[in-house]
Amino acid sequence: MLGQRYGKAELIGRSRIFQFGSAMSCSLNYSRLLGGHKFFFGLSREVVDPAVKYPETRFGDFVLLVCGSADTILVLPRSVVIEMMQGVTTRRLDVFRTDDAFVLQTTAHPKLDVTEFLNAFPRQKASPAQIEDGGSNVGGSDRIHLRLQWGLILLGRAEGCSVWVPQSDRNLSYRRQSFARDTLDKLPNFGFDENTRRIVQNIDVLWLTRNVIRKAFEIESSTSIYSGLLRLNDLVLAQPNNRIELYVVASSARRQRVHNQLIRPTFQPLIPKCEFVSFEAIEEQMKRVESFPVEGGARVTGLIKGERFQVAEHYIYPSGV
Repeated sequence: MLGQRYGKAELIGRSRIFQFGSAMSCSLNYSRLLGGHKFFFGLSREVVDPAVKYPETRFGDFVLLVCGSADTILVLPRSVVIEMMQGVTTRRLDVFRTDDAFVLQTTAHPKLDVTEFLNAFPRQKASPAQIEDGGSNVGGSDRIHLRLQWGLILLGRAEGCSVWVPQSDRNLSYRRQSFARDTLDKLPNFGFDENTRRIVQNIDVLWLTRNVIRKAFEIESSTSIYSGLLRLNDLVLAQPNNRIELYVVASSARRQRVHNQLIRPTFQPLIPKCEFVSFEAIEEQMKRVESFPVEGGARVTGLIKGERFQVAEHYIYPSGV
């Protein structure tokens, strides 16, 4: 299944670690259902040791936990697993299933609800022909992501900014409006080191003014709130003094999920720098801009109004997160 979706499999480790084409690297781990609706996984050192680097791929590194059958696979970013396995000398990981929820547990770490990663395989980009007019061949979350990405291109241009989307997205279009026509074909040289540059160039949407990044947006239309926050957090850690305004864009219904992930210890540096913007707010501003096309060099401002989460000095970490 993975070979058909992503490309030929190549074994890159001694512990069932594979690279599929240039798309992704992952380890495959299987457990039968044990008593108490529990699955047990013993992970290899190559999986949990951050010093072990996998080949660079388009989607990154994953740990696949097959929970009983091929229909129930947790597709965890490797960074999530590495965080949860810090200090766990046995390299033992347990997954508990309760109703429709999947909860990951390791020694001396808070429980982590990983339901959002269930069968959440990285999506391959649809072809331009499939994308046109939100075609029926494109999945619902892909259509939403596409529309919001196009909306942020539209709003950025209305504010007089140059706009960047990842190179792999420039061949897309929405309602016959080509992304390539309204986005930069090359990212300026910001003086970043190579690692920072790789982080930046894969963020969903960037707004720039005179080759300075003003705003960075990660759109979370499907399951991977964690991975989008991880890219923004990596940017903050790599460039702690930057003044880039960071935004997570998600539906209002997922606001609490974004909040619960953002207050994880891993993402503490993001809290004072990152804001939440709802899909609904972006849609409203898109209608506003589309109703009065900007012509003759005129520009509008203040189209993005985010919410910054506040964390009390003493708070109880959410149960199951």
